[in-house]
Amino acid sequence: MANRFWNRQINRLERAGNDDFLLILTGGAAAYATHELHHLLRRLRIESMRLRELRRTIFRLGVCIPAMLFAACAAGLLGWHPLVYGTLAALAFLAVVLISATVYVRGRFSCHDRSKRLRCIIQQELERRRKDVGAL
Repeated sequence: MANRFWNRQINRLERAGNDDFLLILTGGAAAYATHELHHLLRRLRIESMRLRELRRTIFRLGVCIPAMLFAACAAGLLGWHPLVYGTLAALAFLAVVLISATVYVRGRFSCHDRSKRLRCIIQQELERRRKDVGAL
């Protein structure tokens, strides 16, 4: 039991140590090379676009829930019980998909809610380096 606890703690620390964005937020960008910072800015932009697209998809799926509820009610009023059961089963499946997508987005893109701050930290460090090179 104790080994499992320590293994989970070690795995959590390794995941945090491998997350460049979290390292920049906690320790700053000075430890990274200039080309790595440019690469991280590009990666942040690409992942932000991907996150925006995933959020749009999640929103669209969420909008389907009231439509499916309306369809189930209408089918129930018309006496089409197999359609009601099918719609309710699809609604349950859609709820599971939405919950799992939300958990995935929160886990995978945990630092992207602070993307403005990340971008600002990286750009300030790049600007500082640009001034240092210009002063020489």
